[in-house]
Amino acid sequence: MPTPEEYEQRLETLYEGVWNGADPAVADDIVAPGYLIHDRDLAAQLRGPDLYRALADGTREVFPDMHLTVEDVFGAGDRVAARWTITGTHEGSLFGEEPTGREVQLPAVEINRFEDGLLAETWTQSDMLGLKRQVTEE
Repeated sequence: MPTPEEYEQRLETLYEGVWNGADPAVADDIVAPGYLIHDRDLAAQLRGPDLYRALADGTREVFPDMHLTVEDVFGAGDRVAARWTITGTHEGSLFGEEPTGREVQLPAVEINRFEDGLLAETWTQSDMLGLKRQVTEE
């Protein structure tokens, strides 16, 4: 059974590989086939590594130059909590708004649960209202 520190490293590998685009295929080795993210409509259609990659791909469609920076990460048992910030340029439609070319930041906190060494589910709370303000307000 992996240690909390090993789970933390797996999560950071996912962030760098999938969200920052270094190697999206790492999701195949780290994300469980039945992976689920709560409170995302896409989870009704996909599961597993495909869902994990689709979440990042969808974000990249709006912010092609996005970069995820891990601010904090710590684990206990089979859970890993992370605080991260995505930065990028608004280049795709979002909240019904056409691209503005504005630089934006999206901070979030998430809790991830691992099962049998693989990422099984995620709960994320992100500042979507703050993001909407960055995109829609002059």
